[in-house]
Amino acid sequence: MNAFEWLTRADANHGSVVVLGAPISKASISASEAWSTPPAVRAALRRYTTWDAEHDIDVANLTVRDAGDVAGDRDDADALAAHVRIQEAVSAAASAGETAVVVVIGGDNSLTRPVLHGLMAARPAEAWGLLTVDAHHDCRPLDGGPRNGTPVRELIEAGLPGDRVAQVGIMPFANAADQARWAERQGVHVHHRAEVARRGISEVVSAALAELTAAGATAVHADLDVDAVERAAAPACPASLPGGIAPAELITAAHQLGRDRRVHSVDFTEVDANADVNGITVRLVAACLLAFCSGVLHRGAEVPPA
Repeated sequence: MNAFEWLTRADANHGSVVVLGAPISKASISASEAWSTPPAVRAALRRYTTWDAEHDIDVANLTVRDAGDVAGDRDDADALAAHVRIQEAVSAAASAGETAVVVVIGGDNSLTRPVLHGLMAARPAEAWGLLTVDAHHDCRPLDGGPRNGTPVRELIEAGLPGDRVAQVGIMPFANAADQARWAERQGVHVHHRAEVARRGISEVVSAALAELTAAGATAVHADLDVDAVERAAAPACPASLPGGIAPAELITAAHQLGRDRRVHSVDFTEVDANADVNGITVRLVAACLLAFCSGVLHRGAEVPPA
């Protein structure tokens, strides 16, 4: 089956996975039209089938509901009202079914804070943790208000324990020293790009999930900031850098996170579809979306790891 047809055939009333678009960009530090990305990712699914040959599983067997896009921030003075709309929409999606997995397509990375707060509101019995795949700590000071460089700091200052945050893919020359030191003082678990190269993405993601569990997390939200990827393979990400992780590594991480029952949700952020080159970055996000959903289907398939 064509992957676009799979998503658009979705049952409007239920789904093991609920997909939600968050077309925002007003909080981006770099000039961005990230509001353009959710519909572009849906369109890019036309380039894929639902058959995951690597894991011998067909995503067409997964029930999915496309909840459409939250009203974006293009006509607003800032992202604040859109953040409220995102939080409410995610809370509604997570409340629709106790086991529904929520997928949010951004939009800039400022959406991670309202997404996780929406999840917390919908599932208050869970002890939440955050796993980011990102080149950046996103721990900038909050004196300029919520930005795409502040969601981790916002969440920690709002009460998320720092040791329930794990970061994978942090790049050299991408962060200020004071922000890295701040994250260290909060107990954030940091895994640099060099560690990923040395140990492999799967081992590092497993280690990060184990750290969150050891810190008491019973549910995890995964934030996949695509600017963690090598810039040549992510030209639509304003802050991507040479030397980032490979596209295949991000796809592998997406599948692994989808397969883990601790992971209740994922977001894909920091892609400006209007700045893409030949669909390179948008197709990567679409591939990661499918890989994540393949992982979710694996949860109930009881098939051994590939």
